Amino acid sequence: MANIELKQLKGIGPSVVEKLNLIGIFNLRDLCFHLPFGYQDRTKISNISDLHPGDERLIKVKIISAQSIYRPRKMMVLKAADSYSNINIRFFYFHPAQTKQLKAGIELLCYGKVSLSRYGLEMIHPEYEVIANDHELKDKKLTPVYRVPKGIGQKKIRGFIQSAISKLNFEEDFLNVERYDASLNMKIIDALGIIHNPEANIDIDEILPGGSHPARVRLLKEEMIAFQAGMTFLKSKQKRNHAFSLTKESDWTAEVKSNFPFKLTRAQAKVISEIKEDLSQEVPMMRLVQGDVGSGKTVVGALAAALALDSSFQVAFMAPTTLLAEQHYLSLKSFFCKHTEKIILLTGSTSTSKRKKILQDLKDSKIKLVIGTHALFQKNVEFSNLALIIIDEQHRFGVNQRLALRKKNGSERSAPHQLTLTATPIPRTLSMSVYANMDVSVIDELPPGRKPIQTSCLPLSAKDRLIKRISAAIKKDSKVYWICPLIEESENLDLNAVMETHEDLSEHFGQDKVGCLHGKLSALKKQDQIQAFKDSKTSILVSTTVVEVGVDIPDADIMVIENAERFGLAQLHQLRGRIGRGSKESYCILLHKDKIQDISAQRLKVLVDSQDGFKIAEEDLVIRGPGEIMGAQQTGIVPMKYTNLVRDSQYLMETKKVAESICNEDPELANQLIERWISGSIAFADA
Repeated sequence: MANIELKQLKGIGPSVVEKLNLIGIFNLRDLCFHLPFGYQDRTKISNISDLHPGDERLIKVKIISAQSIYRPRKMMVLKAADSYSNINIRFFYFHPAQTKQLKAGIELLCYGKVSLSRYGLEMIHPEYEVIANDHELKDKKLTPVYRVPKGIGQKKIRGFIQSAISKLNFEEDFLNVERYDASLNMKIIDALGIIHNPEANIDIDEILPGGSHPARVRLLKEEMIAFQAGMTFLKSKQKRNHAFSLTKESDWTAEVKSNFPFKLTRAQAKVISEIKEDLSQEVPMMRLVQGDVGSGKTVVGALAAALALDSSFQVAFMAPTTLLAEQHYLSLKSFFCKHTEKIILLTGSTSTSKRKKILQDLKDSKIKLVIGTHALFQKNVEFSNLALIIIDEQHRFGVNQRLALRKKNGSERSAPHQLTLTATPIPRTLSMSVYANMDVSVIDELPPGRKPIQTSCLPLSAKDRLIKRISAAIKKDSKVYWICPLIEESENLDLNAVMETHEDLSEHFGQDKVGCLHGKLSALKKQDQIQAFKDSKTSILVSTTVVEVGVDIPDADIMVIENAERFGLAQLHQLRGRIGRGSKESYCILLHKDKIQDISAQRLKVLVDSQDGFKIAEEDLVIRGPGEIMGAQQTGIVPMKYTNLVRDSQYLMETKKVAESICNEDPELANQLIERWISGSIAFADA
C-alpha cells in the first residue's frame, strides 16, 4: 500500500512528480512522512496596535489607498487599517491584475511578517485574500510549513499530504512496534495527525524539533529504531563478505619500522594491534581511526599497508586533494624507500602517457601501492588483487565514489579490507550511531614534546599592529601561515582574497619573502611554494584552506586566520594543527570582524580555551549540527526526517536495544521500518 505512486493523487502530473522526487518524495508514504519544520497561527486575527517587528500574524484590514511606484524601484504600496491602527503593505513583484483588484475600500485578510520602516509598521509580500465584511475564519488548526521544491507552493504540498494520509490504509500498512517498546503506544496515524494538523491551543514548542510532545517522541523514536536497525543489518551483511587474511610481516613491515624516526606512542601501538587483529580475519575490516591533528595517523596507515604488501596484495591509499595525496606519496616513499618503484601517485593532473603506463602496471600487479585522489575511482582503473583500501578524511568523498573503489578488487567473491583515517574528531554520539557499522579506534595522545599552541583573538582593526609583531618574529626565524578568509563557495572569489592578501603582505615584507598557495596552482607550483617555505626561502605562506590537512612543516610556528568567525570550529582546529609540530612555542591568531555576534565570539572562545579536538568537535556539533560538519550528502549519513543525533541523543541507547531485538526476533518488521523511514539510503553507509 505504501508504495502507491504519486501520480494517483489529483493534481500530480509528471512535472510535479519530478519536483517532489528532488526532495526525497517518491510515493504516498514519503508524502505522509514529509514533516513540517514550523507552524503558522491563522486561527485568530491580531490587532495592528498589538503587533511588534518580527511577529508573524494574521490581520484583517481595509485598503485606504493604493499606489504603484516605479522609482527608485518598482513597487505597489497599500496603506491599510483596522479599527485601531494603520499598516503599510508592500509588493515588489505584482502584475496588472493585482493593481486593478487591490483598490481603496477592499477588505483583505493578510498573513505575513511584520517589519518596521521609516513610515511605520509594514508587511512585505504577505499571503492575502480578498474577503467580504462578514468573513469568518476557516482555519481552526495551526497551519504547517513544509520544505518545498521550487515550483510547488505551501498550499499545494499541504493538499497533497492531506490526500496521501486519507488514501493510505494505516491500520494495514503501518505495523505496530509497541510490543518492543511500550512507550510507542500511540498509533502512527494519530501521531501524524497531530504533527500535520495540530490544534490551535497546542504548545508549538512541544511539537517542534526538540519538543517532548508524545506524538513527536513517537515519530522520533521510531525513526531512530529504523536507523539503528539499518546499521545492525549492515554490520551483519559486511560480516558475510569474504576477505583475505593478512598476517605476514616481512620486508615492507621491517622498512616502516626502521624508517619511522620516532618511537610509537602507546595509543598508536594499541590501534595498530587492533588493525592487525582485524586484518588476520577473513571478513573485511571496517575500521575508523580517529586521531587529532599531528597524532601520527599516517604511520598507522603505513603499517597496515605493509601487512597487505608483505602478503603480496595491492593497497590503494586515497586522499581528498591532490596536495594531500602528494604529501602522503612523499611520506610513504620515505617509509618504503627500498620499494619506491612499486609505489605510484595517480591524480587528475597525471599526464596521459604516464597514466596509461600506471593503469597497465596496476593490472599486471607491478604496482603494489597506489596513492591517489578521485582519479582512483575512474572506470578504467583496474587492480589485479586489491586487498586493502585506506581512505584519508572519508567524509570528503561522495558515497558512490567510495562504493566504486570497493568494487575494484577484481573479485566477485571477496571484498577489500577498509581503513579510514580522520583528523576530524567525531563525537561519541555520532560514532556510535552514524558509524555503527564500523569499529572505531582513537589515537588519543600526541607524540611527546609537543607544546600547546597559544591561541588568541584579535579584531581586524588591529591588523597593522599584528603585522609589526610578525615582522619582529620573522627576524627571529619564525615561519607564518596566513590563511585568507572564506568568501563563499566560489573558488574565484577565494582566489581574489588570496591574491589581494599576497600583494598587501608583499608590500610590508618584500615580494621574495611571501609565498602564495591556492587551489588553482598546478601540482608542481604548489610543491614549489611549499618547498620554498620549508627551506626558509619564504617566511610567510599566504594560503586558502588547502593547507588544512597534509602539509607538514615542523618549524612553522605562527598561524593567522582572517575572518575566523566564518569558519567551522573543527576546520579552525585543523588549520591550527599545521603549527606546533616542532619544539618552538607556537601562536595562532584568530582575526575577526570588529563587531561579531555573541554566538561567533562564544565559538572562537572554545578554540582559545581548548586544544582538545574532541571537545571542540562536540561544541561544533551542538552549534552547527551533524549534517553541516560531516557533510550529509558526502558521508552517507542517512538524512533523517525528524531526528537530530545530538539534540535527541538521550534516546540513542534505548532505541539501539529495541532495534537489535527487532532485528533478531522479527527481521521482516525491521525491514518494513527501514523502508518506511530510510528507504534506499541505508545502503550508502556500506561505503
